[in-house]
Amino acid sequence: MRRLTVYLLLAAMVIVSLGPVAWMVSTAFKPKSETFALPTYWLPKSPTLDNFVEAWRTQPIGRQFFNSLIVASSTTGLATALAILAGYGVSRFSFGQRDLFLRLILVGQMFPGVLLVLPYFILMRRLGLINTYWALVLAYTSFALPLATWMMRGYMMAVPRELDDAAMVDGCTRLQSLVRVVLPVAKPGIVATMIYTFMVAWSEYLFALVLTTTKHMQLLTVGVGSLLLQYGIEWNQLMAIGSIAVVPILAIFAFMERYLVAGLTAGAVKG
Repeated sequence: MRRLTVYLLLAAMVIVSLGPVAWMVSTAFKPKSETFALPTYWLPKSPTLDNFVEAWRTQPIGRQFFNSLIVASSTTGLATALAILAGYGVSRFSFGQRDLFLRLILVGQMFPGVLLVLPYFILMRRLGLINTYWALVLAYTSFALPLATWMMRGYMMAVPRELDDAAMVDGCTRLQSLVRVVLPVAKPGIVATMIYTFMVAWSEYLFALVLTTTKHMQLLTVGVGSLLLQYGIEWNQLMAIGSIAVVPILAIFAFMERYLVAGLTAGAVKG
């Protein structure tokens, strides 16, 4: 009975979580006449691709999707690499005020983005990075890195230091012991950090709007926001672009899921 209750609760959580996504995809394939029809229904009676065609015609979705993919992937690689090094450093080395340093890392997370957008814009303009991928990658990395560092530190702390010592006794350098011994054990943390940083970069809107002023450099989130018009909202096109925008997130979870599971059972065995 207890197990049945747990399964029912999990099923309810899945339905609540996936319900909005299912409604978004359904609306994306509905003609406008069915969008606000009463009574409402989940599946479109006359499925159509006109919403995707119209959204593609009115918005440079292909370019926006490519820009978002480049920025999110670059941010994921840079932030994860820095988080691995920072997490390993604070988990393996003792130095004065280490706890204070770890707390100060998270101070940036406390400030809302709207307070930081103007300083970031001025900084990027002075560096000549407005309307470049680097402006967005550096900004997003600074947002994701604090929490990513804490995530990697938590996983690094769970890896016994004896593994590092054994690797260095066998002739590995500190960096080699990190790459060959620690990282395979910390694979779940690396995957989780990559997913987190990708989602931060993929879904961010405010800085993408401010740091890119030409349509050629706009991200997909800005394209979605442009459908919120003064005299109404193009709901069908909005749902169509939204359906396209969730594809990379779903693909990453589908691809990374096996590495998460494999990483949970992975270990480092000294031969």
